[in-house]
Amino acid sequence: MRHCVFIAGTGTDVGKTVLTRALARALSRRGLRVAAVKPVESGIARRPGEACATDAAALRAAAGTDVSDDDVCAYLLDDPVSPHLAASRQGIRIKASRIEALIERAEAAGDLVLAEASGGLLVPLSDELLYADLIAKTGLPLVVVAPNALGAINATLLTLEAARSRGIDVLGVVLNGSPKADLGNAEAIARFGRVRLLGLFPTVAPVDDDHLADAAEAHLNLDVIAAYARSKPGAAR
Repeated sequence: MRHCVFIAGTGTDVGKTVLTRALARALSRRGLRVAAVKPVESGIARRPGEACATDAAALRAAAGTDVSDDDVCAYLLDDPVSPHLAASRQGIRIKASRIEALIERAEAAGDLVLAEASGGLLVPLSDELLYADLIAKTGLPLVVVAPNALGAINATLLTLEAARSRGIDVLGVVLNGSPKADLGNAEAIARFGRVRLLGLFPTVAPVDDDHLADAAEAHLNLDVIAAYARSKPGAAR
């Protein structure tokens, strides 16, 4: 399994979906065939007889792919709680093999898959499986998203330690948001975390994918991810 990048946060509501949308549209505009997936989504809305995966639908639209929810999300869970608990309440056990199969199907159709994780690395998917363990099992690299706010240094360094202790390759860190004052986050994370900063993503109203892509082009080092995708034989160049 290659040419998929996981996007994980230092916690919940740090901007992973917005960033994944921005990357999907920006890299698509560079000529790459991009698929964006969210293997596990909890807190979904339901209409009579139909699940509505909000994040998965947004990722699909940003990537411009005409696929079903089943091709974007392996597990649609009702309750807005940790995936392991939401799954348990529905009598479901989340399995790594099903998520790996989702990613492999997406990889077969394009140059790059962006896989948005659920919250942070140590979020449990089942009683036996943390999200970090799943990522380590796949051997795929990681982009870490952290809010550009007070506390980001500690949360990001802890996330990097959790990743590296499991042998996960970290492509870089994105700081999300526009603080009123310089908090020193970027310099400290790069120095103490010995990690590449992919950029400072500004506060952007997440209503238009092209607007998000413009911000990604202006503020992020997209070349790192694009080069990873283009190393695949037969990928767009």
